[in-house]
Amino acid sequence: MAGREGSGHSSFPHVALNERILSSMSRKSIAAHPWHDLEIGPGAPAVFNCVVEISKGSKVKYELDKASGLIKVDRVLYSSVVYPHNYGFIPRTICEDSDPMDVLVLMQEPVLPGSFLRARAIGLMPMIDQGEKDDKIIAVA
Repeated sequence: MAGREGSGHSSFPHVALNERILSSMSRKSIAAHPWHDLEIGPGAPAVFNCVVEISKGSKVKYELDKASGLIKVDRVLYSSVVYPHNYGFIPRTICEDSDPMDVLVLMQEPVLPGSFLRARAIGLMPMIDQGEKDDKIIAVA
């Protein structure tokens, strides 16, 4: 390790721990927004990145908070119904309902909300939600 000759110290300046903590607290960190900042990925439209909002088997419906980029709880399903597969959206897309394109990802395991993964499109499920077109991409991962 480089240092001052004979001193046994590194060549990096010594900064007290509390100064480093205060310095890091004064810097504003900005998290990437999953809708706008995540690339759709190479291979799109056949293979694409998608962000999971709802895990397979979940009774909790989450959705993207567009302003913050965080995944928020929308509601809890109080019946015996659960989400059959991971459900989310494709980044950098926008549909007629002003939301990103929805995707239902068929796979064996549940994925945590907020995670992103690569998926391959295998179909489209045309839907109408409250009078608006709200199609879903069906994909596998």
